[in-house]
Amino acid sequence: MSTATERQPGAAPDGAAEAYDEVVARLERVVGELEGGKLTLEQSIEKFAEGVRLAREATRKLDDAERRVDLLVRTADGADEQVPFDPEAGKAR
Repeated sequence: MSTATERQPGAAPDGAAEAYDEVVARLERVVGELEGGKLTLEQSIEKFAEGVRLAREATRKLDDAERRVDLLVRTADGADEQVPFDPEAGKAR
């Protein structure tokens, strides 16, 4: 029986998944604070800006994960060691 702390073969390193999860958790806290209605206008604007930054960071992490999955699907045996992952590959320059 698999536990939450065990990784599946080919899964992202724990740090990468935790980083995304932490970004999403921070974003959820920001949204909750904004919806709470207890912030001043200036605080609301600052929280909104923070939320935009967090949403962009989460999107970037998801895009990187999608590129990695695409790369793994294209390799013959799914081993990511065959072709080094470059998170900058495929980005518009």
